[in-house]
Amino acid sequence: MLRMGHRTLIVLTLKPTGKSSRPFTGSLSRPQHFETTDAFSFYGVSGSVETEPITASEWKDGSLSITVENPADKFHKDSFLLSLKEDDHALLQSVGGALPPMNLARSSQPVSVYADWDADRTYSVDDEAASNAEMKRIFEEDQKARQPDLKIDWAAVRKSDADRRQATLKLLNAGALHSGEDFMWAAFLFQHSLDANDYLLAHTLAIVALKKGYGDALWIATATLDRYLQSIKQPQIYGTQFRIPKDLPTTQEPYDRTLISDSLRLQLGVPSISAQEEQVKEYDSERKK
Repeated sequence: MLRMGHRTLIVLTLKPTGKSSRPFTGSLSRPQHFETTDAFSFYGVSGSVETEPITASEWKDGSLSITVENPADKFHKDSFLLSLKEDDHALLQSVGGALPPMNLARSSQPVSVYADWDADRTYSVDDEAASNAEMKRIFEEDQKARQPDLKIDWAAVRKSDADRRQATLKLLNAGALHSGEDFMWAAFLFQHSLDANDYLLAHTLAIVALKKGYGDALWIATATLDRYLQSIKQPQIYGTQFRIPKDLPTTQEPYDRTLISDSLRLQLGVPSISAQEEQVKEYDSERKK
């Protein structure tokens, strides 16, 4: 079976026949529609569950070749190679397709394909994976250093920020981050850099968090793009960035207020232009106090 968290996307059932000419029968069950580019994340999942019987099977160079047939159209057939990876895992490769193989897990209990999919959502193999404890610790350390009630030594914070980014990069490169929460935390770490490329990386990490269904990453996705744009001397477009120059009023400039409408800001959870103007007044009022 192939699972997206607790949801089963594909079930391959094999039944030995004891015959060398056709060693297995069985079926392949899946939703009627889905798309993928990497055999890891799947989108557009919709339609009823279809079960296609295995009409042919044979051993080929240590792999099992199987052919399944669409019961509604017997001229529509698909062929796959099944290769045992471990006792409980196997790779299912579409013959003639450009996609990488899907990693199937053996189930000791009967399973069925999940039926209630959201066609507008992207599902991935590591959905509902536990968040990384080390990434959480790094993020909490980053936030603690910025508590408003502290007298902040920014030179020391910048140095520890760089160390935290290196530690986060190691986790990223090791493939140790899996949950949407992990990627949102990582986005905050790189957003606290002074480098334009780090802001762009932070934006990418936020997009990954959103792809994994973690809606809380929406603000950091907008903020990192705004910060990147301003860092390369371009106007921000959402209005998430406020600068407070010494002895000067709070400013959002450079800021293109015309590209993104307030209705789009509402969809993104970003305050309207008028609400942002009130924020500026509040910041300046607090400074006077």
